[in-house]
Formats: sequence, C-alpha cells, structure tokens
Amino acid sequence: MLTQKKIVLGLLLTSFVAVPLMADELNVLPSARTGLAVTVYNGDLALVRDSRRVDLPSGESDLAFADVSTRLQPNTALLQSSNGALLVREQVFDFDVVSQSSLLQASVGQEVGVVRFNPDSGKDVETRATVLSVANGVVLEIDGRITTEVPGRLVFDSLPPGVRAQPTLVASVSTEESGDVDADLSYLTNGLTWRADYVAELSEDGLTIDLSAWATISNTTGTDYPEATLKLVAGDINRAAPQPQMMRAMEMGSRSSKMAADVMQESLAAFHLYAIEKPVTLADRQTKQLALLSANSIVVDTDLVSRSDVFTARGPMLGQQRSSQATRSLVFENSDEEGLGTPLPAGTVRVYGQDSSGALQLLGEDGVGHTPTGQDVQFTLGRDFDVTVVREQLEFLRASDRITITSNRITVSNGKDLPETVRLVEGLQGDWEIVEESAPHSKVLGEAEWTVEVPAGGEVQVEYRVRVRF
Repeated sequence: MLTQKKIVLGLLLTSFVAVPLMADELNVLPSARTGLAVTVYNGDLALVRDSRRVDLPSGESDLAFADVSTRLQPNTALLQSSNGALLVREQVFDFDVVSQSSLLQASVGQEVGVVRFNPDSGKDVETRATVLSVANGVVLEIDGRITTEVPGRLVFDSLPPGVRAQPTLVASVSTEESGDVDADLSYLTNGLTWRADYVAELSEDGLTIDLSAWATISNTTGTDYPEATLKLVAGDINRAAPQPQMMRAMEMGSRSSKMAADVMQESLAAFHLYAIEKPVTLADRQTKQLALLSANSIVVDTDLVSRSDVFTARGPMLGQQRSSQATRSLVFENSDEEGLGTPLPAGTVRVYGQDSSGALQLLGEDGVGHTPTGQDVQFTLGRDFDVTVVREQLEFLRASDRITITSNRITVSNGKDLPETVRLVEGLQGDWEIVEESAPHSKVLGEAEWTVEVPAGGEVQVEYRVRVRF
C-alpha cells in the first residue's frame, strides 16, 4: 500500500506520491518483467511484447501494466497468458501522466491547499481553496472570494483518480484459479524508429570500396526498454498486416555471412528482418547505433553522366548554350562475386576517400533504397568540377503543327589529367527518330544515350538531328 503524501506545486511540479490502489487493482511493475521483445519497422512504428509475472487471485481483477509507451496505440493492445489462464473483459489506456496541468484538471470542484510564507512568523501558512476552473487559467475560491491568481504554492492532498505516475494500461481480467501467471502484453507504438547509415571508403585507385552499415535507432516513446530482444524490419509494411502472424514468423532465420557477428538476417514475407542476438537497452530520448553489416573490397565502377535538363525540340533556342557539370556516381552489383551479396535496407550512405596526405575526406552523400541481392547499387557523389557539358541548338524547323526537326550539338570538356568516359542522355519526348548523328546512340528506357571517351585535357562533340512527332 502506497503512503499518502501531499504534492506541493509552485509554478512547477516538485514531487508526487501515488494514492493507494483500489483493492482489486494489481499493479504489474516492470520489476516483474520476465521478457521484453521489440521489433522496430521503417516509418515510426514498433511492436512491443512485454511479459510480466503476476500473482493473480481467482475471480475478477484489474491488472495495471505500468510504464508502457506514452505513444501506445490502444486499439492494438493484446493481453494474453501463455497457458490461456486469463480472460480479458476490458482494457483502458491511462496516458494522463501526472503533471501540473493534469493535477489541476482532475481537481476541478475539489479542495486544494494554498501555501504562503508568513514573514512575521517565518513559517508557511496553508489556506484551503476550491478549484473552480482551469479552462482559461486557474480560477480559485478562497474564503468565499474568487481569485484568478494563485497566491502561493498549490498543495494537493493526494493523486486524483485517473492521474497516474506513469502511462498505464489497465485490463479487467478474470481467472478460475489463483496463482502465478505470465501475462504477455503486446502492442504497437509510435516513437521508435530506425534507419540504416552506411559508411563507404573508396580505395586509392578508385576500384573498390569498404562498406559498413549501422542501424540508427531512436526512442521517443516516453519509456525505457531495458535488455530487450531487438529486431529490425526493412521494408514498407502494410499497416493492416495481422500482427500474430508476424510474431510467429519472427522465429525463423538464417545467418548471412556479411552481417555483423551478433546480427541475423532473414526474409520475412515481403520484407527483411535483422535480429540482434545480444539484448539491447533502448533508453527514452536516446539514439543508439548498432553495427549491422560490413564488407571489404567491393568492386565498383564509376559512372559519369550528363542528362539534358531542357527539352529543345518543341521550340527554337538558337544561340543559347546550356552548360552543366557531369554527375559522378559509384555503381556496383549487390552480389557475392562483387564482394557483398546481402540485402541492403534503405538509408543514407556517406562516401569517403583519401587525399594526398592520407586524410579521409567526404566525397559525397546519397540515399539508397531497399536493395535486394542481384541488383545494382548506385551512390551519387555529386557534380564533377572538371567535366563540363555544353548543349546548344543548331537548327529548328517546324515541319507541321505536330512535327519538328532540330539539330543539336553536345560538347564535353575534360579538365582532368586522365581520360574520362561520359554518358550523354537526352530526354526526348513524343515519337522521336534520330535521322542523322555523328556517333551511334542507344535507346535506353525511351531516351537517347551516347557514351563518349574524352581525352585528358580535351573535348569531344556529338551532333545529332532528331525528328519528333507530338
């Protein structure tokens, strides 16, 4: 039985003590926990399974699960027992955690104390007051008079009903026999998020990278999850998926050789799941990073590409030159042969390289999507300072209301002391046909593409004439 004490508030709350629980309410504290499992999904969603042991009397009782997430989704809460001993009749989520505001709102119509310091006696003097309203500021009745200012510190005789020290899920249950029961509370909550953060180090010759990935997990649920069994799900989950089926599926798994020593990776329906074998503590308002995977000497190719930013076949743009820098990216195949072969969760990659002194420098930062094995991965580093592409229209002819013929020139300049291979991509629209060109093109995903070799310190030009029907 908790001891009753007064709760003294000035302008800020200073302390509180809970009132005695109702006789039929059993407070199931975190200290009674027998297991804790947390599965975090992409997109601010987590599944929590909290198991606690409780000594239940026969008949009906109210189980108060204290210290659950403040962002718990009440309609997803599921209380069960491993042996089916519990019959749940009702569940209530009390998220009105004790604060100055909640205490005042719960005390409307009730008496509280107002404590003032008496300078003559050097002691505190208490006056009783009735809380009339807190809708637009505190309104009190003191000695038959109404005041809108608190003339001292507010003192509450006890914690009002419905206001709790911690977020609490209360379940009304019944059981035929008394004794210890393992009560398993499962619920979905917001406030737990994770993302993958990659670090890639480019080799000095630019032919390989060393890649490592960290799982960055943030907890803003208002509660701690100590020594939890942690699993991370990568993929865009359908929120209507049946949760019991998901929990059963999490028992499967096989190790991937590229994962960190204490991480297991598995396929889970349309997703990938990463299980952390060692227990993890996720403290409230904390961001934690866990090693997820690593691979060395992944073979990469460099991709230099310039895409047309303006479609010029619709109107005349004679005499106008459009200059830009080619975009440099690193590309590799996610396969065992190339040095990886592990499903990659979506995240942010930061690529580093060594300068002439051997110090690491940031080369670029890019986002990477969920990438299964067998697919290409591309990290965009940025626009290359030394590779300039100039586009200009040489001729424009409107053959009819729906047909145009244009001649265009693309000039690629390479300011480096090494030759570069550059892809030139023209986003042509409509029904187009290149009727004349200085070098053969390829049609890739509906676009015209040329690949040119640009010598060190030199330039290359590509000219083409295109007929377009709109």
